[in-house]
Amino acid sequence: MPQISIVIPNLNGAHYLETCLPSLARQELKPAEILVVDNASADNSLEVVRKLAPEATVLAQLKNLGFAAAANAGARAATGAWIAILNNDTEAAPDWLAQCASAIERHPDASFLACRVLDFAARDRLYSAGDCFLRAGIGFRRGQGLPDREEYRREVEIFSACGCAAVYRKDLFEKAGGYDEDFFAYLEDIDLALRLRARGYRGYYAAGARVFHHGGGTSGGEFSPLSVRLRTRNSLLLLIKCFPARFLWRCSPMIVALQLSWLARAVAHRRLLSYVRGLAGIIPRLPAALFRRRRLMTQMRASADEVWRAIIRSENMARQDFSPPADPPKSAFLRWYFRAF
Repeated sequence: MPQISIVIPNLNGAHYLETCLPSLARQELKPAEILVVDNASADNSLEVVRKLAPEATVLAQLKNLGFAAAANAGARAATGAWIAILNNDTEAAPDWLAQCASAIERHPDASFLACRVLDFAARDRLYSAGDCFLRAGIGFRRGQGLPDREEYRREVEIFSACGCAAVYRKDLFEKAGGYDEDFFAYLEDIDLALRLRARGYRGYYAAGARVFHHGGGTSGGEFSPLSVRLRTRNSLLLLIKCFPARFLWRCSPMIVALQLSWLARAVAHRRLLSYVRGLAGIIPRLPAALFRRRRLMTQMRASADEVWRAIIRSENMARQDFSPPADPPKSAFLRWYFRAF
């Protein structure tokens, strides 16, 4: 069976680790190793790890590096041929790792697997059935908030894995450069998926690999100051770095509509200052983003047309969440978006 190392980035997540780590101890297929990358937690996280998972390797950082850098540190230290990056605020089903290994064997061309992530509190509802990417330049968690219906229990090719429970082939993860550490957190998974797609690699949704996720356990939720700042900044950095230039003009109406909607929501939640800080955060990172774009262009194995077709397929997959039967997702903007575009 494939050797899979588990990497858990952690920041002050002791109460979450008390659920996450025992679920890993109950796995039918034992991992190659468990690596907890601790971002200088001020709580008793390390004591919890020593107590509940004494076999785990702790990579203690001197400061909070962010999710992306912590995941990269764990991936570099991992010895398995595959790495499973897992949020600390998750609980894995007992057959989660075995299902991942089976999916790897069924898809020898896979560069990554997306897991079936269910809501921790309402376990008949989805958090992510794999992630899609829209022409507006935003990631979309397929199935989020919807009932765990039969259509989400089928194994399909998917654009991206949700970073809370993502499995990557280690050599391709490293070849693509891992997560972009300038992102710190949020959209680093979509950014990596775009780079993998540009290099001609594929990924799959492993429907049998179930993980239960709280969501926002470390960041404080969708409209915390940190979340608004990072989402604002990273959504634009993503376009600058990875989006095919020849198609940007086609997507400008979608991109502008998305950005205006996000600004309105930030203002409604009294996060205008965080939004402005997100925009300002692009400026010092712009030279590095442009350099990485040029490097990606020289490493592309897929044509721009192939990447574009993958984006269109991904958006069409997301669109299905808004089609009858009833019980569509709650996002008013996306309901309008799929009618307008």
